[in-house]
Amino acid sequence: MPKRSTLQRYEAKFAKSKALFERARKVMPRGVSHDQWYADPFPIYMRRARGSHLWDIDGNEYVDYYGGHGGKMLGHAPAAVVAAVQHQIERGTQYGAVCDLAVEWAELIQKLVPSAELIEFMNSGTEAIMYGIRLARAFTKRDKVVRFQFHFAGAYDAISVGNKKPFDVPVSAGILPSTVQDTVVIPINSEEALENALKKKDVAVVIAEAAGSSSGVVGIHLSFYDVMRKLTARYGTLLFFDEVVTGFRYSPGGVQAAVGVTPDLTALGKGVTGVIPGAGAIAGRKDIMDLLLLKDEEWNRYQRVSHSGTFNANPLCAAAGIAYLKIIATGEPTRMANQKARQLRDALQREMDGRGIAGCVYDSGFSVVHVYFGHCHLIEQCERVVCLNADKTRDPGAGQALFMNLALNGVKTPTRGYDSFLSAVHTEDDLKKTVEAFGRSLDALLEEKKLPRGN
Repeated sequence: MPKRSTLQRYEAKFAKSKALFERARKVMPRGVSHDQWYADPFPIYMRRARGSHLWDIDGNEYVDYYGGHGGKMLGHAPAAVVAAVQHQIERGTQYGAVCDLAVEWAELIQKLVPSAELIEFMNSGTEAIMYGIRLARAFTKRDKVVRFQFHFAGAYDAISVGNKKPFDVPVSAGILPSTVQDTVVIPINSEEALENALKKKDVAVVIAEAAGSSSGVVGIHLSFYDVMRKLTARYGTLLFFDEVVTGFRYSPGGVQAAVGVTPDLTALGKGVTGVIPGAGAIAGRKDIMDLLLLKDEEWNRYQRVSHSGTFNANPLCAAAGIAYLKIIATGEPTRMANQKARQLRDALQREMDGRGIAGCVYDSGFSVVHVYFGHCHLIEQCERVVCLNADKTRDPGAGQALFMNLALNGVKTPTRGYDSFLSAVHTEDDLKKTVEAFGRSLDALLEEKKLPRGN
């Protein structure tokens, strides 16, 4: 009997997901509610999660390496957070008024994040980006926004250019050209490009994914953090770090605490609660954040930045955030996740090297592991931590095949296949299973001629 292909094995093992996808497409346009959950020919529908594991509707168990899009440093359903949420849900989830827990929650963030002189709670990372840009424009009285190629910053229209080629074309239909006409996209790690963009003194804010594009797929050179800080200060522009993923993951205080460069504004998202839905925040300098103050009628109508949101700083998220961040603040989850990322990185590299596969595995300088298949002109200069090769491309077809094969072997990554988010609760058995699954997946990809040979 001929050996079954990856696609045939995938369709057979996840039959209930296949059937549910057909049902879902009758009520949802693409059968899922997030672009990154879509997979061809169908996604895998999950039913429950605990710790570092997921279970799907077919009853299959996985080691999870997406972790709520990177925000679950303590894994799924950590006991302290579950207890806090259970306690609070009996006392109400939205009061239509301020709640006492929000103050303690903000105080925790203020202690951890260097830029957090004041904190304004939002409902998501995307909202935090949107209001951060609004604050920056109001504060500087300038219109332009500078962002970097390949960096992602949520779904706000004004910055929906730059994270995909061609960089000057919006990433979605329905975005008016006028909404992005003041957004300037430049390459990362180029002091010359950044200074050229800023020297007219018409840029309100420079926004950067704090570890580099897609959580470090293309990283930021350590020296460039100082460059960003120096040049923005020189030209009266605000520096804005998107720490939606890296906040409380890269270090308890995010990238800014680890590299010693404090931005003017910071966007926080899922990490403020450990991915209890409905939370985000802007943290920033007091003089900027004071634009949110309510004063006299003239100020309120024409000078202040208004902000509303039914679920802002709701007591359920506040309770979860307090419980989560108290553990994060010890630094131990970060240390454990980083150590496991290095361990996994090196083990996966050995699997590739042993098969003569061109490419590398690197860890972004923190607890996210990335796989790259292909030749790299920087390979001799690379320590497999921060990748500075902005010219590399990761084949979507090989990534999808890797995702499918890993899933067939009990490992769940984002559907793009190449990236893994480690947590403090991944075990030695999890790592061993992952390495074995990766090896079997590489064999399948080689057999189906989807991988390059030899550096």
